[in-house]
Amino acid sequence: MTSSKNAKVAIIAEYLAKLDDLSLPAAVLFLSGAVFPKGSGLALNVGFNTIRQSLSEIARLEPEEIQEIYLKHGDMGALAEHAVSKKQWSPLVPQRQLLLPDLHDQLRKIADASGPRSAEAKKKILTGLLINCSPLEARYLVKIATGELRVGAVEGLVELAVGKAFGHDAQSVRQAMLLSGDIAQVALLAKKDALATAIMKPLVPLSFMLADVMFSAEEIAQYYGGKQMICEFKYDGIRMQLHKFGGQARMFSRKLEDVTGSFPEIAGAAALLQHDFILDGEVLAYKNDRPLHFQELQKRLRRKAVTEQLKSEIPVIYAPYDVMYVDGQQVIDRPLIERKSLLSQIKFKVPIIDLGYRVVSSAQEIADAFVESRKLGHEGLVIKEPESQYHPGKRGRHWVKLKRELDTIDAVVVIAEYGHGKRAGMLSDYTFAVQDDDDDDGGELKAIGKAYSGLADDEIAELTARLRSIAVKDEGYRLLVRPEIVLEVAFDSIQKSDRHDSGYALRFPRIKYIRADKTVSDIDTLDKVRRIYESQAHVKSR
Repeated sequence: MTSSKNAKVAIIAEYLAKLDDLSLPAAVLFLSGAVFPKGSGLALNVGFNTIRQSLSEIARLEPEEIQEIYLKHGDMGALAEHAVSKKQWSPLVPQRQLLLPDLHDQLRKIADASGPRSAEAKKKILTGLLINCSPLEARYLVKIATGELRVGAVEGLVELAVGKAFGHDAQSVRQAMLLSGDIAQVALLAKKDALATAIMKPLVPLSFMLADVMFSAEEIAQYYGGKQMICEFKYDGIRMQLHKFGGQARMFSRKLEDVTGSFPEIAGAAALLQHDFILDGEVLAYKNDRPLHFQELQKRLRRKAVTEQLKSEIPVIYAPYDVMYVDGQQVIDRPLIERKSLLSQIKFKVPIIDLGYRVVSSAQEIADAFVESRKLGHEGLVIKEPESQYHPGKRGRHWVKLKRELDTIDAVVVIAEYGHGKRAGMLSDYTFAVQDDDDDDGGELKAIGKAYSGLADDEIAELTARLRSIAVKDEGYRLLVRPEIVLEVAFDSIQKSDRHDSGYALRFPRIKYIRADKTVSDIDTLDKVRRIYESQAHVKSR
């Protein structure tokens, strides 16, 4: 095992270069911590009980013994390795070598299993796989199945390794990934020297273009030199891609997860439209021509089934503001003003509503639009260059946000501490961090604060369960956790501080939202913290 990024890339690249076209897709998915491509809609849904039953059957151990072994090791992979080392099978049942393509096909069968006897079907397939595993293979099969591989090879490193294995620079691999979103497909294209042919496809999510932030109408007007700019309201909703192809429509979050089931009325309306498209836009909880609170919208995301009553209580709309693909044509290289024209030609039906835009150039026009946006219940503004192309996965000043004098911060939880009083036994105090964009390794996390207010008891209970599941170290009174849970944090001001390794601290931080729609790659940077700090009136006046 090595902690060196370059050494990991070299090891993975050497391995990938030896694989054939059937094994390569499965290998890069597994190494990236996935089983299926993002947005595929496929999920194993193999829980602890299913794995425990399979291991119990193989090793002829009682479920209670399996539970005891698990508590001893504290790791599902180690449990599988131990149990398979004790396996007993009939010599009449021949074992066969387990190859990557076969393994992936069997995992696909597990994902496809449905109906009242699906749990039994999943267990039967898993048991068959484990019987053909060596103890070490069983360890990593279970780790792959549970998303707990933890070999230090995140998708970004695998992308670098794909480039090194097949003689391509990192940028060309990254560009292909931003368009296709499928590391398995990109690896095959790299092997065939065909990365330039990577294209976006309807019903397959791609990375979102990102906006920078500025802190006043005057700053924006000065930066763009009085040019005419496209001005849109910044909605207090969830960023979402809406794909429609043929008679199908699907919706993808910023995590590139398929969330179509949470908003069936939007997908249903899209499926009936004449054009095929990939849209970028926002889902809003919307009632009586006004947006509802963001927390109301989140209730839709947490439901397995969206009832007619829930649709009535929390109606939603989709507000599209960009198009990346329409009727067989990829249009991200066209100017925004042209993409807006294409968008206007699609005859949307409620609950898909094009809320439009305006053109601004002066600080006064921007300030007036900001006031109007806030009165209507939105967060602020997004200002966009009319000639800008759509750059998947990239952040820049082609688009800028104007929210409030002091913005909120999206940060990731790195430490969780137990509370006191009525919150005793609950992980209710959270230390959170942003990304250090000056770090040479691409973003070390730096703590900027600790918050314990803003969440309801049921939200804290839900977070406690999640935090325990991603703990990497238990220090008794607190847990160090994998950086996965993103919080949107509000605050009164930012001050310099040696309390945190960022050198800054948020004053009176409070948790505004749990951002289930965001990942650690979406959190804000230390540079943004510095700029907010420097934008404060008391700092400017020095």
